[in-house]
Amino acid sequence: MELGDMVVVDHPRHPFHGLVGKVIGRRGNRTPDDLWMLIFFSSKMRSYLIPESILRVEKTETDATGPVH
Repeated sequence: MELGDMVVVDHPRHPFHGLVGKVIGRRGNRTPDDLWMLIFFSSKMRSYLIPESILRVEKTETDATGPVH
């Protein structure tokens, strides 16, 4: 997961489950192998710290077919 990636909250018990946001920062370790990610949700006009383990990168049409020219 890199800065600028569009991600989806992918944990059914999280209050933001299904929301799409943009990675705008990393903020240290939650556990040794799980980072806190700073995610901006445009639908809420706020950013929140979300554990990396419950995020997944959102697939777009250009991911599967390559860039459109």
